[in-house]
Amino acid sequence: MRVRVSACLLVVLGLCASSVPAHFSVDMADTHKSRYGPGEIKSAPCGRPDGERGSDVYTYSPGETIKVSWVEYVGHPGYYRIAFDSDGHDDFRDPASIRPAGRSCGVGEPNCGAGDFYNNATVLIDDFGRHDDSPHGKQYSVDVRLPDVECEQCTLQILQVMTEQDKAPYDPTAENADDLYHQCVDLRLRRGA
Repeated sequence: MRVRVSACLLVVLGLCASSVPAHFSVDMADTHKSRYGPGEIKSAPCGRPDGERGSDVYTYSPGETIKVSWVEYVGHPGYYRIAFDSDGHDDFRDPASIRPAGRSCGVGEPNCGAGDFYNNATVLIDDFGRHDDSPHGKQYSVDVRLPDVECEQCTLQILQVMTEQDKAPYDPTAENADDLYHQCVDLRLRRGA
């Protein structure tokens, strides 16, 4: 019976992966809804270029620890980064280089290196959930301690960094760069929330 249920789950996940143009989704997990849903994740900083705040806004207390979950339903080797901006989403910065999975950087290969971890003050958690395999349908969860600040327009960014880099050399500024995927959760932090 368990084998049959597992086989059915894999078929359903495979159908979801082929019908939705994303690789990971906050919305498919059980904690939050992202700003634009699972279909828009390729553009920095939150999935849509020049996007605006969404309608799902979560209120927490400054300094509170919250659980954030997401599902990687199109598996790729990689890791995740969680960042926080207290006044929108203009302070997020993508990694300038990543460490590839299963190979060394080529001589002179641009944007390839040890990994640009914690590259600015917005990053709360980096190099989380690193995996060198391609686990379709895996759920990730992490406890995130929010900064001890009050803000009405704050944003939590979840960034998927894919390390397989099959399109070397990696260039995060290229128009077709798809080694980074972005989702954001809109927050407000209020004392006594």
